[in-house]
Amino acid sequence: MIRVRQARKSDAAYVAATALKQAPRFVRGVDREELALTVRAMLNASHIVVACSETDEDTLLGWSAAIGGVSWFVFVSKDARRNGIGARLRLEVTRGSMDQAGLGSTHRRPNGRDDQSGSGARDLLAAWGARQ
Repeated sequence: MIRVRQARKSDAAYVAATALKQAPRFVRGVDREELALTVRAMLNASHIVVACSETDEDTLLGWSAAIGGVSWFVFVSKDARRNGIGARLRLEVTRGSMDQAGLGSTHRRPNGRDDQSGSGARDLLAAWGARQ
């Protein structure tokens, strides 16, 4: 079983690395540094969710990003594909980004309250930017 949760700082390296690895497949003729800046900006503006193992939240299977209710990227690791994870990620990230700023969340904390911190994408960008 999988769990979909809001991205955390500790997920930054995985999200950034997979986004940058996949981006050249879709964008041709763009300088790698310019592409990296664009990906960072998109991640900063996005609501991001990750799919992880239900028993180990640090075992990531994929992630998705959306801005204003529009999913712009879904990634699922090769070994986890063809199990409906991508569809579930797209559904959850779209639900969570329906507010104008794209900062909402569909996930509940153990205390039963919605997580409305909205800092997931900013935390990812800050953590990734610090590594550069």
